[in-house]
Amino acid sequence: MSLSSLGLTDFEEIVYHDLLCGRETTACDPDGLRAALQRLSALGLIRFDPSGRPVAVDPEIGISRLIRRRLLETNAEQRRISAAWEAVHLLSAQQRGPDRTVAVEQIDGADRINERIWSLALDAQEVLAMQPERYRPCLGRLPVHLQRLGEGARWRTIVSRQSLLDPELMEYCVTLHRAGDHHRLVDDDGQQMVIVDRSVVFVPSEPGGGERSALMISQAGVVATMTDLFERVWAHAQDLEPRDAPDLTLRERRVLYLLAGTRKDEVAAREMGVSLRTYRRHVAELLERLGAANRFQGALLAKQQGWI
Repeated sequence: MSLSSLGLTDFEEIVYHDLLCGRETTACDPDGLRAALQRLSALGLIRFDPSGRPVAVDPEIGISRLIRRRLLETNAEQRRISAAWEAVHLLSAQQRGPDRTVAVEQIDGADRINERIWSLALDAQEVLAMQPERYRPCLGRLPVHLQRLGEGARWRTIVSRQSLLDPELMEYCVTLHRAGDHHRLVDDDGQQMVIVDRSVVFVPSEPGGGERSALMISQAGVVATMTDLFERVWAHAQDLEPRDAPDLTLRERRVLYLLAGTRKDEVAAREMGVSLRTYRRHVAELLERLGAANRFQGALLAKQQGWI
């Protein structure tokens, strides 16, 4: 066990562990022991009973609380670093002079594009994203994303129905949607974009090239136009989980998407990664639950009700 990542010294960890096990901690340096107990108390890992004896707090409470605190501190530090990163570009623009400030910057490489987007998004109050069909979940940044949503940041994301045939992406989108990053679905693969605080927009530098090269545009007229486009698409898109939709599992929702796409059973089974027999059983179970007499009626009912 090591709690050094949470800021504890080796000695403080020993003291806490001894108290958890009900052992008296012996130390050659009483002042050092007293200081360790005071710090453990400040961190919420121990408390003192009415007689003044130290008592260890349950790790499920104390350690969990400390982890959450450290995550908040880490996220705050990331946002401070992100702000410093943007200051570099602002200072560079000022150095070039007011008449030469760059409103469009090309960024090459997927890693650099993602880093620049997240450097702004982590401190933003509103993010609007329209993702391509090949959209892939960013699992590494999911905890930070959820944290920002919990802090009140407003995110809205548009994805294509086709992309949600990927079970990992489906689960990822549902997780974000339920946490506050509202997702809506479109049938086609529209214009890829990410708009941050309605002041900066990221778009591919060429059609279909979003992963290789992107433009970061801060020109007000362009940003306003792209924001209007996003809002128009959003207004006609379908909510990922409509309020009146049945409580479908992720598997059932994937089967509905496949049925609505009129795919052959063999192709649908292969996309789901199951046998043909298993896929047909999933279809039969879903139709029975929806009260549909056949596949066509099931898909039609789901579309009419806005469930997919």
